[in-house]
Amino acid sequence: MTIELTIACGDRDLNRALLTGDVEPDGVDATPIPVYPSNRHRRFFADREFDVCEVSLASYLSSRAHPEQYPFTAIPVFPAKRFRHSFFYRHADADVDGPAALEGKNVGVSSWQTTANVWMRGIAGDFYGLDLESVTWFRRKGDDVPIDVPDRFDVRPVPGKHGGDAVAEREDLKRALFEGELAAAMDPAGSLFWDVAESERAEFVFEDPLAAEREYFAETGIHPPMHAVAIMDDVLDDHPWVATEIFDAFCESRDACLERNASPSANASLTWAHLHLLEQRRILGEDAWAYGLTDRNRRGLAKFVEYAHDQGLIPREYDVEALFVDGFA
Repeated sequence: MTIELTIACGDRDLNRALLTGDVEPDGVDATPIPVYPSNRHRRFFADREFDVCEVSLASYLSSRAHPEQYPFTAIPVFPAKRFRHSFFYRHADADVDGPAALEGKNVGVSSWQTTANVWMRGIAGDFYGLDLESVTWFRRKGDDVPIDVPDRFDVRPVPGKHGGDAVAEREDLKRALFEGELAAAMDPAGSLFWDVAESERAEFVFEDPLAAEREYFAETGIHPPMHAVAIMDDVLDDHPWVATEIFDAFCESRDACLERNASPSANASLTWAHLHLLEQRRILGEDAWAYGLTDRNRRGLAKFVEYAHDQGLIPREYDVEALFVDGFA
């Protein structure tokens, strides 16, 4: 028996073999669809446009409180993991020498629910001592899964916000940071990275973000997961075997990527890629991209659930196993 499914995911190297059709889930006539994250998440959470979708972890957690409105369940596939210290910027003249110094200041975020922002706010409070309730937060867009942000957080729109125009909204955030209306900004997609790196008006919050990220991992053992993969519940109800086949296909695609990248001649446009890969293995270990509920993944997920609850995204702290299709514990 073969069923037809659309699979939307990011066009990153871990998913490449799945997107090209070199890897196919058994029993599935798959239509892979590469879609940019913010567009993909919005289309899935609002319209359930795909049968299988790589989703924002934060929005997925928020959706669990309303299963009738969001009828899908995730499998423990994590194609996006990233430390976020190097995506945290400050205005050059702001009196900010680290996250704790942002107390009482204005800080920009993409949305309250953006996974990268949840991680960085949580880390800023938990690891660096920032009182999140002392900050005035400015967000450039709304959340994919509507939530009521607790009143203890002061959250406002970015000045000059262009509703619905994503490019203009990003420019508003950049302008507010560069003109000093914001002391700092958290940038989930890296859209401000080169602007900040090449500007005299903004700098990294962490003077050496790579060292800060390494220190965070050394002390916590957490390689922050950003996304999971969700499957529509009607598909799971009618064909429960699909969860395992989709999981296996993402694993096979990941393995093909890691095998390809292991060659010193891979990533030809990155001159020192092979040396960076060696360093990554030494620091993060061989299981940095493991899927499933491994000890490392459980640790990261549990910490993210804690942060999501603290920041008002979810009504209670969920058990990690309860977030995923049965059978992956």
